[in-house]
Amino acid sequence: MHQFRLFAVALAVLTVALIATACDSPSDEATTTTVDASGVVFGRGTIPETVPDSFPVPDQTRVGATLIDSNRSLTEMILTFPANVDAVVDYYEENLPARGYEITTSEGTDADWLIEFNGDGTDGVLRVKTGGSGVAAATVQLTEV
Repeated sequence: MHQFRLFAVALAVLTVALIATACDSPSDEATTTTVDASGVVFGRGTIPETVPDSFPVPDQTRVGATLIDSNRSLTEMILTFPANVDAVVDYYEENLPARGYEITTSEGTDADWLIEFNGDGTDGVLRVKTGGSGVAAATVQLTEV
């Protein structure tokens, strides 16, 4: 029985490593990989189906790696914007309330900004960081409440 558990753990680690490698591919093609045993879906290139339609995403945004964890009612995605941190923050400070979300925290620096919000049955955290000259990246975490 102990050997079976070790095998199962090793198989899970290998699966996650292969998925992570696939998510790092330079392809612009949208992909989705489902790990049925754990209720987790990894993807890339498209906004996950669990993101509310009301959540704003600016034009020209690239969707990187995504994760849906149905066990924790959690969705995560990485977004890249052709804009600096200030412009991304301005966009979300304007568009989140306009779409029915309440911003509870908005603070940071020119290089790293945190916005916490809730609305549409969701608690959210958006962390925007500079990605270089005129580029910003954000990690978005949405938890269904």
